[in-house]
Parts: sequence; C-alpha cells; structure tokens
Amino acid sequence: MERMTRTNSGPAVRTPAVSVISALTLALALSIAACSGKKSEAPARPRAEEVQVSSDRAAGSGTEAARPASSGDWRDAFRFVRDAIRTEPSPFPLKTPSGVEWSRSANPLEKALYLARLLLGQGRTVEIVEGELDDATARRLLTAIFAPAESFSIDPSAPVSVPSEEPDLVASVKRHFWVRLEGDDAWVDLDPAFPDAEPGQSFAEATERYDPADEELGTRLRFALDWSSSPSSEAETVLEWEGGFDEAANKSVSLAIRGRFEETKGVEEAEESGGGIGGLFGGLSGRAPSEKKAAPGVKAFYPAVLTIDGDEVADGEIEPGDEPVGLITLRIEVESLGRTVSSSRRVLFEADGGSGEPPLFQRHAILVTGDRIPAAAWQGDLAAVSDEGLLADVRAKVEGLKKDLEDEKVDEEAMEGGVALEARVGPAVGHVVNMIFASTSDERTAAEAEALSVAWWYRVPRILITSFSGTEGASETVIDLRQDRVEAVALPGQVRGIRQAFHYGRGVVESALEGRLLEVFTGKPALSTAALIKEAARADIPIRMFSSLERDGLVDLGVPEPVLARMDPALEAGRIIVVPERAVAWDGRDRWGWWDMDPATMETVGVLDSGLHQAMVQRTVLETEGPMQSRMGAVLGAMVGAIDTYWLLSAMIIKHGGLSKAALEEAKAYMKNIQAVMCPEFERKVGFSVSVTLIDIEDCFRKEIELVGAEGGVKISQGWCEQFAKGFACASTSIINYYLSQAEE
Repeated sequence: MERMTRTNSGPAVRTPAVSVISALTLALALSIAACSGKKSEAPARPRAEEVQVSSDRAAGSGTEAARPASSGDWRDAFRFVRDAIRTEPSPFPLKTPSGVEWSRSANPLEKALYLARLLLGQGRTVEIVEGELDDATARRLLTAIFAPAESFSIDPSAPVSVPSEEPDLVASVKRHFWVRLEGDDAWVDLDPAFPDAEPGQSFAEATERYDPADEELGTRLRFALDWSSSPSSEAETVLEWEGGFDEAANKSVSLAIRGRFEETKGVEEAEESGGGIGGLFGGLSGRAPSEKKAAPGVKAFYPAVLTIDGDEVADGEIEPGDEPVGLITLRIEVESLGRTVSSSRRVLFEADGGSGEPPLFQRHAILVTGDRIPAAAWQGDLAAVSDEGLLADVRAKVEGLKKDLEDEKVDEEAMEGGVALEARVGPAVGHVVNMIFASTSDERTAAEAEALSVAWWYRVPRILITSFSGTEGASETVIDLRQDRVEAVALPGQVRGIRQAFHYGRGVVESALEGRLLEVFTGKPALSTAALIKEAARADIPIRMFSSLERDGLVDLGVPEPVLARMDPALEAGRIIVVPERAVAWDGRDRWGWWDMDPATMETVGVLDSGLHQAMVQRTVLETEGPMQSRMGAVLGAMVGAIDTYWLLSAMIIKHGGLSKAALEEAKAYMKNIQAVMCPEFERKVGFSVSVTLIDIEDCFRKEIELVGAEGGVKISQGWCEQFAKGFACASTSIINYYLSQAEE
C-alpha cells in the first residue's frame, strides 16, 4: 500500500505503508515475491501424452475435490480449482483470493492466479501463460460454463438463450490465461477454466508468459478528490491515492472532510501588528473589534484525509482563497490488463444556484469490491461496532459534547475530543453498513437468478458509498449505489427475455433494499426512488417514460433545469427515463426521482434529484441555535450529529437479519401498486395485476423488442410504448411471481 500526499508546492510524494493481509495470503505473497517480471519467450508446449496423468480424473470423479490445503500434491490443487470453482466469463481480475473461496467462482485469469498461489505455497515453480482462444474453443468454454436451465418460466417455444452464440460473451473469453508448472522434465500446462481439462492439456498457443506477481496481471485503483469554483471551471486535484486493487478491496476505505476556519485581521490592525493570520478558529470568541480598525474576516479551509483500515494513506486541503467552493467531487478509477475497467464520479458538494457552502463535516465510507460478500465476512466488524461497552462510551461522550455545545463551552479541547470520537467510530460503522448491504444484495440477487434460471457476475467492481454529513446540529445519512451493475445471461434453454425480468427486478430490489436498510437501522422512512415512485402511484400521479427524442416532454412537465441536467447523460446514452409526471412531496419538499433504464436489457438504476443512486435519512440532533454562532461550535455540532447517527446505527444494526425479507416485501408492494402505468390505455388492454401469470399475457417473451429509430434515440410512439410496456409487464409479473413464492416459504 502506498501513501500519497499532494501539496500546493509540488507533485504527489509516495511513502511506504503496510497493508494488512491474512496469514495465508502473506505466506503465499512471500512465495510469489521470490521471482518477478514478464518472461519473454514461451517454451514449447508439451503434448498431453508426454505427461503422466494416470487416474487423475478417476480420483476426482463423483465427489468434490478435496481442499488442497490438506495435500501437497499439485494434482489435488489443480482438481480443486478446476472442479470446485465455477468459471465465469468476466474479463478482468477483480476477485480477491477470499472472494474466490466465498463464491466458489472466478474467471480464467482469477482461477489461474488462485491455482498459482496454491502451487507456490507447495514450493512449486509456476508461471501464468496467456493465449487467445479461437472462436470455436471460446464457444466450447461458454458451453461448459453455462449448464442448461433446470426449469422454464414460460412457454419454451419463445426465443431461447444460447450463451455460446452471444458475440459479446465470445469476445469476453477469447483472451485466455492458464498456469504452467515446472515438472521434472518439462513444463506442464494446467488450465482449470475448462471443466474437462487434463494436466498437460492447453487450449491456445502461448503468446506471453508472466510471473504470477507481475503487476500487468493485476488491477489498479485510484481515488482523487477534486474541487472547483464552479462546474464549468477547471478542477484542482487536492488529494489522490493509487495502488493495487487488493490493497483496498473489501476494506474500510474512508474519506473525511472537515471545515477549518482562520481569522484574517483587518487592514489597519495588520499594519500595526505586522499582518498574518490568526490561529485555528482564532477570533471566534466574540471580541468586538475597535471601531478604528477594519473588521476581521474569516478564511475557510477544508482539509481531507483518506484512510484504509484506519491507516492514513493520503491527505490534502481545499484552499478556496477568495473564490467560492462550487463543486467537490470524488473520482474512483479502475484499470486492468491495459484497459479502463470503470471510471466513477461522485459529487460530494455542489453549490445550489451558485451559492452555498460545503457541509461543515463529511464522512464517506467507501466499499470497493469485485467479490460476492457472505455474512461471515463482516460478522467480526458487526460485533465490534455493536459492542455494549463501546455503545455506552460513545453515548456518554456524545451527551457530554452536546452539553458543551448547549452551554457554549466550545474550546479546542472539546473539538479535539469530538474529532477523536468521530474517527474512532465513523469509518467502522460506515463500513459495516456497506458490507451488510452488499451481502444482502448478493443473497437476493443469487436467489432471484436461481429462480429465473439466470447466470450473473460482476464485470466491473461494485462501489458503495455510505455518507454522513453534518450542518449546524443536523445530520444526513445517504447510501449511494455509485456502481452496482451486474452482467447476466439466461441459461441455455431458458427464454432470452427473462434476463430483462432479472435486471428490472434487481434494480427495484436494490432501491428498496437501500431504503429499508436505513429505515430498519434508524426507525425513520428513507427517501429512495422506489419509495418516491410508490408514493407517486399512491397519490395517483401518472408515471411516464421519455427517450432523448422526448426531452421537450420533460421540460413540459416542469422538471427543473438542474434535474434535467442530471437526466441528460442517460438520455444521451440511449437510455429511458421513467418518472412521475410531477414532483412528489416528501418531508415537506418537492422531490424528483426516476428509473434510469436500458431499453434493451431493462437494467434499471434508481436516481434521485440529488444525482445519487441513493437512499437518504435526515435527522435533527441539536435543537438549540445559540452555540452555532461560533464557527468552532458549528463544526463540532456537525460532527456531533454524525456521531449521534453512528451510535444509533450501531445500536440498531443487530436488526440486519430482517433486511432481506423487508426488501422483498417492499419490492413486492411496489410491483403490485405501480402496474406499469406508462402508456395511455395500456393497462386496460393487458389487465395487468398481481394475479396474472406469464402465460396470461399474450405473446409474453415470444417477440423480442426491436429498437428502431433515429441515431439520437428511440421515438417512444404509442405502438413502441405498448411493446415496451408489455415487456415491462412481463418482467414485473415474472418478478412478482418469484417474490410471492419467496414470501410463502
């Protein structure tokens, strides 16, 4: 892990930091460290018949291969990775070794790296080999990866899925990796991606050879904090960190930004005393300046610190000077195998109409992962943050800080106590919330996929951000599904269109889940897209959908320009906006929320007018306004609001067991009530309701929707709208039937 600090006087400077890894991974890493660098030439590939492989298949047939840790035989290690770990068609190495074990799934490169680690742990000499599969072999691999569907949801005469014929899937597996083991007389090819592979068998000509520790086989992650005086002005990067993906994956990554203020002396006073700037929070005691001197000013700074598992890895400071702070953003970029995997940008603050100041305090807990997360991965963290002794201590200290604020006894000692207390609990609580969401989401996604005979995997890493921000005595908690996409394909023999039902259902459940998570943990209803659109349906507000060619229709609805600006990127990308035709009242404010939907796959993401894929809860912590007249008191009050929320979450987090069921009930209620009211007269034609089975909707999934229109988008004519809405109804009914079956269990 590297620590990176940016200063105004020079470029980023790197200093070493220690990463925490498990004992097993450490042992393997020490073995790997013995050699490095890409190897230039591939040796001649031995023929399969030149390698002794007698009874290998017989030893593993009929039973799951034994865990290789119990044996020093390289054949056992190979069989375990080949047979016990499913092969996925994802193109980038995103899983950690623990993630491979958790899900028992990995792509060919991840399987090769995992096998190499096991063999290095046995003291073997190995290398990673790269080659390119021809089309026929790529299709053979896909046929082996995807087992035929065990059940069918609808009439099998509808178009069915053949994953091995999907061009995108074929392309994703052509670049191939496997292991070579140095034997007594020759190198032995070991390709665990193919379930019928034997030692000594390879499926492509070797074009490159790598040491398993070669960085070219890894994934890089970068965080960067930018600010500018306005959205259109050039941004300045004030903090950045770059390192290996595994240095941050599944760990408690946390970014804290806290306001800091210094008094600037008046002009005449500066001439008398030699000028300069007052100390931290200087001049805020209330002393009135002399009438003969210019009034002092206050200069704002916003220091930021990035930590990973409690270790500070980067810091920086926003120094706006005389300029306003118009925009603060966090960029998260991932690269692997010479390509950009993903680039995500989260707005942390944007001035409203060119005015306003950043929150006095922000804490952003960031989970970056390529793994499917089991509950066992966070049980230890949960026990730590919900410890009764910790909760009692935090409660007592929070009450003490509140009393200091109410009594206007805010000094540097109180401030330091607040900073220390917040840093003690904030990152840990945010991390546990992220992990609980991720594992509950994976549980529900896997159950839905199994019920619908769909295979799914992560092509890009998940990025979940739980944010706590504070103003004077109030706290806002937001869960943002910044990057939460999965790839999916219907299993062979299943109807192709069922993938749409899967994507749509997952999008609704994810929005419902993030809202219910905050509601269960805080006891207060959370604002989310699912909740907002359900409220719109309850209030008889029609739901409409728009492509880029109907953008004027959004203007006619009175959608505010800032909200339109947040919709535009989706519209320009050819996606569909599904939105209530007017704002929905929530907590005394008019709010907008919409589904951002891919019309081809029905991949669905909920978005709110803040631009976040979020659920949000706001709490008032301090009713008094007196202490907030001091800027130090204001900052401390903002931190106390966040700490009070941490305490509440820690105390209520033991209710996580009810989340999965709560999210299912929420999604089921949503599906039953919305009824796909997107086109005039459609509902009467289809008669859509929860009691309708798939076969009751004429031609459901038999005719796939073809999008024909101008390059700028798809014109949502009445005929196309009915087609799309029918697909929406088919997907909704499929998911409702699945939810009902789950609820009955």
